[in-house]
Amino acid sequence: MSGSVTLAEAPTTGLGKLITENRFFVPTHQRDYKWDNERVAKFYEDLIAAMDRGDRFYFIGLMVFMREGDRLRVLDGQQRLATTIIIFSAIRAWTGGDGGDVDTAARIQYDFVGRAEYGERKPEPKLVLNRNNDDRFQKYVVHGSPLAELKAEIRKTNKNDTNYHLLDAIQYIHDCIGMEAEKINSGERTATYLAKLIKFLRDSVMVVRLTVPNESNAFRVFETLNDRGMDLSAIDLLKNYLFGLAFDESVDCLSQMEHRWSQLTGTLAEYRQEDFLKVYWTSRHGRTQLDQIFEDVKSLYKTSTDAVGLSIDLLEAAEHYVALDSPGDPTWMPYPAVVRDLIRDLDIIGSKQVRPVMLAAIKKFHIGDMERLLRLLETISVRWQLIGEERTGVLEIQCARLAALIWKGDVRNATDAFREVQAVYLDDKRFREKFTDKDDIPNQKASYLLRKIEEHERSVHSGAAAKDLAPHPALTLEHILPKNPGEEWAAELAADPRFADDCALRLGNMCLMPESRNREGARAAFVTKRALYAASDLTITRQVADYNSWGRDTVGERQAWLAVRAVTVWRFS
Repeated sequence: MSGSVTLAEAPTTGLGKLITENRFFVPTHQRDYKWDNERVAKFYEDLIAAMDRGDRFYFIGLMVFMREGDRLRVLDGQQRLATTIIIFSAIRAWTGGDGGDVDTAARIQYDFVGRAEYGERKPEPKLVLNRNNDDRFQKYVVHGSPLAELKAEIRKTNKNDTNYHLLDAIQYIHDCIGMEAEKINSGERTATYLAKLIKFLRDSVMVVRLTVPNESNAFRVFETLNDRGMDLSAIDLLKNYLFGLAFDESVDCLSQMEHRWSQLTGTLAEYRQEDFLKVYWTSRHGRTQLDQIFEDVKSLYKTSTDAVGLSIDLLEAAEHYVALDSPGDPTWMPYPAVVRDLIRDLDIIGSKQVRPVMLAAIKKFHIGDMERLLRLLETISVRWQLIGEERTGVLEIQCARLAALIWKGDVRNATDAFREVQAVYLDDKRFREKFTDKDDIPNQKASYLLRKIEEHERSVHSGAAAKDLAPHPALTLEHILPKNPGEEWAAELAADPRFADDCALRLGNMCLMPESRNREGARAAFVTKRALYAASDLTITRQVADYNSWGRDTVGERQAWLAVRAVTVWRFS
């Protein structure tokens, strides 16, 4: 990646004029539209403020392109370019709406959004986005589908969806243009104001257009831009570096790399790519900071062969990374059902620090060794983090080190792994003490703890067949003393006014119940609930009925009883 960068041209031009005179496309592998509402608002408000001040010029920086046929390939500037075209689209929609100035709307469409050639009805868009975003961009920006459809789609779009930020930006800009129109409160004066905005965007919002002649120069420009502090993410830098190495080999190699990267981004569509990259790199090389990964890649991967190998490993790792959240993922099909149960439980516990270990072990451990390793990770996550509330940074360091040892082949099974993580294995005495005092556990995690203890008690009393009697997943968490007790608990609260505040969220005050029985008991007095507990087929729920009354001491006694069993449940040997 050494050598000079040859520049074809780098003139300063008005942004609207640049859009009028060219058509653009974003490569399929390039990142999605990522500006959130705050960034879109700042861009729009800064433009309006500059225009209202009467600024002759407003400079928004450098945009980098490469010419391919009659279009410009966008290498840097996608967010600003797309947002500007969204603004033009919103102005067009307001101008031509409800029988407005249809001719002006058509001219805005032709100059800045998408023009149709003579004899054709479908407009040729000024900008084509990547494969994740382009359908929505064409529908709601270029073709101007109704805002009602846009708002309906936003309501059903997850915030991690690849199109969420784009859809949100379109709605935000439309709302802003609508508010400008309402504020001015006159069709004629609003049209004049929006015409002024169009001219400002066309002639006064200035960019430096940097055009490079080929792929090799383009990737070097990206690296140079990063050295100058430009806003390129770690995943963008990695992608462009690998693509540069692939281009040095051949066009076919680059095409294969683009296809592989597109698969990778599709796999991670619901995830933060930077989170994946950090977990991936840690799983291979030990603990690292996100901003250091690019430098590490440059020092370790120097040829096209290196780049291809890394991209293949990244794609496979992305598929495994997604599987860490999903026990039903095909990755786990060759494994026994107990492994899928452990994946579900680790997801409930929510310990992100163990993920590099899991990602390394999927590739390096035999199927038979994976169950014991996952049990170890579950145990240390519960002992150290969920119950112990010890420092997560220490757990992260230990797991990162273990992951690297697994990847290098120095740790080959769970017994070896246990020796490496002794520092984060809370001893029995401290774990029992912490468990006895623990309170305010989120419901899902509390249900998990009780379910695991229930399974243990069943195995003790029923032997190997206990698993067949495991609690149904529809069980809900029951607070014996309700979180907001009513008159039914007046006597207990009169005797101990702090009872609810101090004990309602303690694990000793909780048990598992079928949803229908939980509703039946709900806020009832203990004497009523006690009869429901006595009839339960759940061992640790039925145990509550052994108490004649319910107060601070009984909650503490029951939690201590649970703590003794927890030591056995979450033990690795």
